[in-house]
Amino acid sequence: MKLNVTILILFGFVATRVAAETPQDDAARGIAELPAKMQCVARQTAGFHDFPHNEEAYEAVVFFESKFELRVNRVLMAHLVDESPYDLFLTLMKDGDVSELQCSRIRGAASQYGVSCSSQPPADLLLLNLENLRFTRTAIGGWTFVGDSSSEQTETGESIYVEYGACHSK
Repeated sequence: MKLNVTILILFGFVATRVAAETPQDDAARGIAELPAKMQCVARQTAGFHDFPHNEEAYEAVVFFESKFELRVNRVLMAHLVDESPYDLFLTLMKDGDVSELQCSRIRGAASQYGVSCSSQPPADLLLLNLENLRFTRTAIGGWTFVGDSSSEQTETGESIYVEYGACHSK
């Protein structure tokens, strides 16, 4: 009789523990299992540029395939994650530029978990699926074109683009 009671108590504990796990636990586990360094490659990038001679109009542009690197910011994770509304801090590096991203857990299509990240002020937005490391990224920024050395012509404008692709452990 003593053996039966022990088994019931053991099964009761296991059932309680499984039932107590929430979708947030799945997302937290996904963040914990995220590679520390990732190389991300955009499969397609498209956007809009405004041009100085075409006031108030944007022209569609297709960009070349691009790459960027993501790193989990371990310093911010160790010191800020418990005291902030964010669940993850990432560093995005591309062509020598560095952006710090603050991320919150989200639930996406097909009930898969991911993170929604943005820089401050919000110039970069990254959505990253924690299960398959697919991403969608958008950015807005300014650009400057300086003519050749014989010309003092300088043109500036604004652009916005969206890209999607996948990351892999580096």
